Amino acid sequence: MESFWLCDDCLFATAYEDYSTLSLYYTTDEIEKRIAGIHRGLVRLMPISADFDPETGWGIKAFSPLPCDGCGSHLHGQRHRFTRL
Repeated sequence: MESFWLCDDCLFATAYEDYSTLSLYYTTDEIEKRIAGIHRGLVRLMPISADFDPETGWGIKAFSPLPCDGCGSHLHGQRHRFTRL
């Protein structure tokens, strides 16, 4: 099985189709570009399934300097593991 590490933005897009947090960091024009980038990246990886446990922290990197495997964001931060089905 092939695993991928996704940023919080990709996690919320995949799990909830929720992009609302983007408005905290981006302008309206930037949000549209960011959503398009997230969508392109996730479509390329599909089908995927969550492969982490938030209660134990398994499959979660609290802080990672590596880029997101979904959208390619180079911003450091939390990553969640997903596995291709």
